Amino acid sequence: MIFYYRIDITSLEKWENLLSDGEFIMFHVFGNVNFDFERYFSLLNTNLLGKKLIYFERVTSTNDVAKKYAKLGEWGLCILAEEQTEGRGTHGRRWVTYRGNSIALSIILHPDWIKNVEVVSILISRIIVETLKKFNVFADIKFPNDVYLNGKKIAGVLTETFYYLGKLQCVVLGIGINLNQEEFDDTLKNIATSVKLETGIYLKREEFLALLLNELDTAFLN
Repeated sequence: MIFYYRIDITSLEKWENLLSDGEFIMFHVFGNVNFDFERYFSLLNTNLLGKKLIYFERVTSTNDVAKKYAKLGEWGLCILAEEQTEGRGTHGRRWVTYRGNSIALSIILHPDWIKNVEVVSILISRIIVETLKKFNVFADIKFPNDVYLNGKKIAGVLTETFYYLGKLQCVVLGIGINLNQEEFDDTLKNIATSVKLETGIYLKREEFLALLLNELDTAFLN
């Protein structure tokens, strides 16, 4: 079966297609990114999530970009970035993305996929923890939307909901995960950490992201 995807953004100069198992999987890259797309798609096993993605070298925040695409109904589209200049967590707190070592991800979710918007963040936190277990990394949840390892934060979830006349129109799900960075700013080093720093385990972003999206797709689309 062949999937055709539409992106009506004039700034997109071209799309690159990867043909795998009879399916067209579409992605676009802005700038220079260090990401093995072939490895990522080889592990991806989803109905929809992650089959369309846009990867930026640098953005203000992936959620900001995702909100623009949400207006086009690009459900399941994933926005990734190597760097965020204005990344944020809950309550407007700053979120730092470390180039080549972190995952900065936003996903556009259709309202019909959301059974209870109040528990989306805790659900995602649990899925992150379960995905980490597949790599023998055992983290904890700090309710409702943070993931901690050895008492320091390694991941956070920012869920932004959009309503019209009281009806949910879409959810933009933002996920930030510190995987392999080994140094943090002075303002963060006492409260934030990474999988690599705490366990010595180096996680390939392509592999972790694919497995995470597999779990998210099961949670929302099955």
